[in-house]
Amino acid sequence: MGGGLGTFLVSLAGPLVRKALTSLGFGLVSYAAMSTALNAALGAAKGAMAGFGGDALSIVQMTGIFNAFSIIAGAMIAKVGINAVKKLEILK
Repeated sequence: MGGGLGTFLVSLAGPLVRKALTSLGFGLVSYAAMSTALNAALGAAKGAMAGFGGDALSIVQMTGIFNAFSIIAGAMIAKVGINAVKKLEILK
C-alpha cells in the first residue's frame, strides 16, 4: 500500500513541479530583459537631469524622483512578468 501512495504522490507532484519551474524560468528571462531595458531608460533619465544646475539637481534629488522612477520600473517589470506567465496559461 505504501508503494501505491508514493506513486500517487509523485504523479501529483510532477506536473506541479514542471509548472513551477517553467514559470520561474520564464519569469527570470522576462525579468532580465525588462531589467536591462528599464535600467538603460533610468540611466538616460538621470543623464538628462545631469545638465541641470547644482541647486536644481539638489532639489530634484530631495523630491525623491529617482526613487519614484525605480518603483515605477519595478512595477512595470512585475506586470510584464505576470502577463507573460498568464499568456502561457501556466497560472490562471
